[in-house]
Amino acid sequence: MLCSVFMTAQEDDSNLITNGGFEETLSDKCKKLGQFSLVTGWSAATEEKADLFTKLSEYPDVGAPDNALGRSNPKEGDNYAGLLLYNVASKDGRMYITSELKTLLKKGQKYCLSYSISLADASKFATNNLGFYFSKKPEFEAKNILIRDNAIYPMRNKVQPNMESWEDICIVFTGLGTEKFITIGNFAQSSVTVTERMDVPKGSKVDQQQFGYYYLDALSLLPVARDSECNCTDKSEPEGPRIIFSKAAAMKTSASSKDLIEASTVYFYSNEDELAAPTLKDLDGLVSLMEARKELKIKIMGHMDSFEAEKGKEYDAFMDLSKMRAEKVKEYLVKKGIANSRLTLESFKASQPSSEMKTPLSLAKNRRVQFSIR
Repeated sequence: MLCSVFMTAQEDDSNLITNGGFEETLSDKCKKLGQFSLVTGWSAATEEKADLFTKLSEYPDVGAPDNALGRSNPKEGDNYAGLLLYNVASKDGRMYITSELKTLLKKGQKYCLSYSISLADASKFATNNLGFYFSKKPEFEAKNILIRDNAIYPMRNKVQPNMESWEDICIVFTGLGTEKFITIGNFAQSSVTVTERMDVPKGSKVDQQQFGYYYLDALSLLPVARDSECNCTDKSEPEGPRIIFSKAAAMKTSASSKDLIEASTVYFYSNEDELAAPTLKDLDGLVSLMEARKELKIKIMGHMDSFEAEKGKEYDAFMDLSKMRAEKVKEYLVKKGIANSRLTLESFKASQPSSEMKTPLSLAKNRRVQFSIR
């Protein structure tokens, strides 16, 4: 027998995703790549066919743990899916899978979407932007890329470079009452998909290719009462890509004091209020200016990104991260000799974003402290 028609792991009746572990498949047909359609209840959302890998196959390209793309045991059961999220050659070559949910989602109800992914050894690139698109009608387009602005991504929408094991990820979202189908893939433009070059794992026998390809397993969608019930990772771990925005150009020496102060914006890593080394040069320049102009008084304005603001609703430690950042900046200036009376604080949380987009770079622009003359 090549592929089992029976489930090797018990399907959770409360899981709203049908066959979320991909354990139910057709028999005697699991022979080559591109046969994900053998998974009961699932299909491709474009003409590009996704892959099914199984321990029960006699064919090496689609086996487990070893297959044509690398080596990985299933997260659970005997099977897992394979999806191409990024292709350097075409910029468009991607795979999408879709399925009908067991029931229509309820408007206003919170849901926990959880899944496990692992980067295939054959991937020269790790990427972010594995997204989930919920729709009222079945999803299929005769093209290689689907762009959906309202796709759902994890709060930690970072590059996922883990080739050694499975990465467990959770997403909390609120239902609109129209969601009946789920489609999975990269729904973002290539220009906003972050990539990281990877080395072939030690001992791997596959040749790396110019793409980002991921194994996917253990999909679950459950209703929850609060965000804290959806817990895949340690909540004390910083959420979000560890990047900090860097300003590209310096101000002209002839610039006014107002322009120099407003250009002294400093930026922060995700979920942190500590001053990063790249920001100290800007703050030291601000100190020099205020020492030369003793009459200057400034307002210190703290900001946070939208994901941090959402986290602050659930965890008190992050409730006003923007204020904490402004306070750290003030402490630094005071230690450098600037009188406390010349400094005031204001916190805007995420109400005044520098960028409305949700890419890692755009979010990094929003994690900032700005200055103005008062």
